[in-house]
Parts: sequence; C-alpha cells; structure tokens
Amino acid sequence: MTDKLRQQVTQEAARLVNEGCDFTTARFRAARLIYREWVPEEELPSVQDIQQALAPSCDPRADRFTLITETVRLLGTLRGHRAIGVSADGLEHTLQLFSAIYAEHPYDEELLTAALVLHSGLVIDRSDPLPAVIRVLGKSLTPRTIWFVETFPLAQAHVAGTIGQRARRRVESHPDFEQVLRLAELDRKVGLAPLQATHDLVDLEEAVGILQALDAEDEDDAW
Repeated sequence: MTDKLRQQVTQEAARLVNEGCDFTTARFRAARLIYREWVPEEELPSVQDIQQALAPSCDPRADRFTLITETVRLLGTLRGHRAIGVSADGLEHTLQLFSAIYAEHPYDEELLTAALVLHSGLVIDRSDPLPAVIRVLGKSLTPRTIWFVETFPLAQAHVAGTIGQRARRRVESHPDFEQVLRLAELDRKVGLAPLQATHDLVDLEEAVGILQALDAEDEDDAW
C-alpha cells in the first residue's frame, strides 16, 4: 500500500469511527472501500494512526491525559449498546459513572481513571473491548487502574450473582475488592437509570481536570 493510499484509508477509517464504528471494524472496512481488494493487516493503519487523524493533538507520545481525553471523547459516537444501558451515548454513561464514583471516592485517582476509561475499548474493538483499553491506553495507566479494568467482568458477575466459587474467592481476597465491586454496582445503576440531581455531574474536561489535580497532589507528596 502506498503512503497516499494508506493516508486515504486512515482518513476513511476516522470518518467511520466518527459515525459509530469501532476502530477495528473501521480499519478493515476503510481498506475495502479505498483499496478494493484484500490488504494484509500489517499494512493497515494502526489505531494510533486513526486517533491522530481524529484529533491531531492526540499524539500517542503526548501527555497521557490528552490521550485519555481524546480516546474517551469518542464514546460520544457509541449509541444503543447494551453496555451503556439507557444512556444516550457511551460518553454520557461514562460521565455518569465517573460522577457517581467521584461522589464516593473523590481522592482515589486510579479508581476514578478506571471509571473514565472503562468503556473506551468499545470504540476500539467492540468484540474484545477490555483488552483493547489496555492495548491502547496501557502506558497511560497505573498497574492498579489496569487491575480495575481487567477485573471488572468478575465484579459484574459478582453483582449479578453468576460468579463461580473459585473466582469469587480470588476477587474477594484482593485488597481493592470493595472498590471494584462498587465500580460494577454503580455501572449497573447508571445503566438502568440516569443519576439524580443529588450528584454533581461533570463533563469530560472537568473529569480529566480532577485526575490532573490528584496527580499533581501525588507529585507534591512525593517531594
């Protein structure tokens, strides 16, 4: 694939993502539309290439909060998916969840980060979203935040009462069990009904600002 064709595929993939496709589907569909024949996967634009086309300021080498912001922002294109319940789109659901977690755990930056990025994998690879979060944002996340994301399905099963005994013992023995369980409980709650006015709902910039402020406090404490 020539550089010109690759750029055309990247731009078409970005357009498809804006229309609601996940990144993985958009890569292959754009290649078929532009190239009109089979293209080896290794020649397709990467997720990072498409992110750059969607938001030129979102360079994968840039500040981690910029990468998180622009990836989560794309959840605004996700509509009608079971993971977001009654919310109008994935971004609304995510900000409802973040606001609910913030009301209970306002100083836990890693838990708050998990709440913000948790569903972003749905715009990367809808067939396997949680590993997609780690693949794209992993370098911007702490090991504890990654644990929250990876353990979320077990916490969901715990809430639903469908978790196996061995898995139950394993997750309940972890020191952050109560936090990941609450993440799953509140995710289910906001999926069933919007939060009431008792919570102060934040927008995406405010949510990231909260994370940045907590991160700055941690750096000050380190000194």
